[in-house]
Amino acid sequence: MTACDYLEGKILDHCLRNTAFPQPPALYLCLHTADPTDAGTANEVAGGSYVRQVITFAPQVGSTAPSNNAQNFPGMPQCTITHFTIRDAVTGGNALFWGVLSIQRTFNAGDPCSFGAGQILISCD
Repeated sequence: MTACDYLEGKILDHCLRNTAFPQPPALYLCLHTADPTDAGTANEVAGGSYVRQVITFAPQVGSTAPSNNAQNFPGMPQCTITHFTIRDAVTGGNALFWGVLSIQRTFNAGDPCSFGAGQILISCD
């Protein structure tokens, strides 16, 4: 898991320049068909009934926080997902983290996609 450029800048300003960085009101899991890059914006899934899904996290243990709710994406388009991002808005917004899925997942048009609680882990080292 890697912090995206936007979040890296906000953390630096918050810690080193005493600049406020308010917590996002909600977080969303986004799926990608290839590397979203450090900007977190490239290759997001489009089509079918795909819509970003709300994701929440349990308290961190050590330097890792696991998701604590399931995310369900009904009606995926035909695609293979390889990466994910955590964003601060259901559309547009800012990418906070991005990562590579441990297993690529291929879908036919209309297939559902789901992740159980605890399957998305955010780590900081």
